[in-house]
Amino acid sequence: MSPGKRRVALVTGAGRRNGIGRSIAERLLRDGYAVAVSDIGERFAEKPGYEAVEMSELEHTAAELSALGQVRSVRCDVRDEGQVDAMVADVVTHFGRLDVLVNNAGVGGGLGEVVEMALADWQLNIDVMATGVFLCSRATARHLVDRGEGGRIITIASQAGKSGMPLLGAYSAAKFAAIGLTQAMAHELGPHGITVNAVCPGTIDTPMLDFDGGLMDVYSRRFGLEKEQYRRRVTRTIPLGRFGRPDDIAGCVSWLASEDADFVTGEAVNVTGGQEMH
Repeated sequence: MSPGKRRVALVTGAGRRNGIGRSIAERLLRDGYAVAVSDIGERFAEKPGYEAVEMSELEHTAAELSALGQVRSVRCDVRDEGQVDAMVADVVTHFGRLDVLVNNAGVGGGLGEVVEMALADWQLNIDVMATGVFLCSRATARHLVDRGEGGRIITIASQAGKSGMPLLGAYSAAKFAAIGLTQAMAHELGPHGITVNAVCPGTIDTPMLDFDGGLMDVYSRRFGLEKEQYRRRVTRTIPLGRFGRPDDIAGCVSWLASEDADFVTGEAVNVTGGQEMH
């Protein structure tokens, strides 16, 4: 990469206020990247408790972040091959290059035991967090390989992608798939100077964690506890004694995207406060 050339990052699922994607985009802007932020821009009618962001919110996010540097918003449903290819092409055309992909788009619905799970809930998790990671990674990798200057692909997986958890069958399956794909791509893309890694958040305080019908709500009812009681119970399982914050994840992404991580690939890095240790 020529001196003075600003690197470009694309962060999917970055439109939601107080979400991990937005924190990652903000951190990369502070690190000096030009950043494209993407989100679906429509609502999942079947998920009233965790609706996808409105396009206006994505645009608002981009407008706020633009105070920190060059930002572009791109609407994309990561489940759609054509939209994904168009998104990557848009970023490359607008900025002239793409160096770092952060696969962050995800969903938080479909919680429940496998014997009661609807096929639609299973499919949504797999489509967004496994197939979506594949489509975005493939499109980005094609650009990076053709350009021949290396690059980074970073996927936000989960501690549930390392240890299967009750009520998270579909979510865990999708995240396990994302980690497996990360390892396979690390082998394939290493000779091109492209590193491929995953970040595995633990219990992170975001809107996805705490909405009605979300993880804290479902688990607290499962154990017959008030939500605050259950939060205290979970906190006791975290050696560092607190829930994570989106900025904790953003810091790990920042490092993986940096030159300091040039010799790191195929990893699934825990950012869990010790809640997950393998």
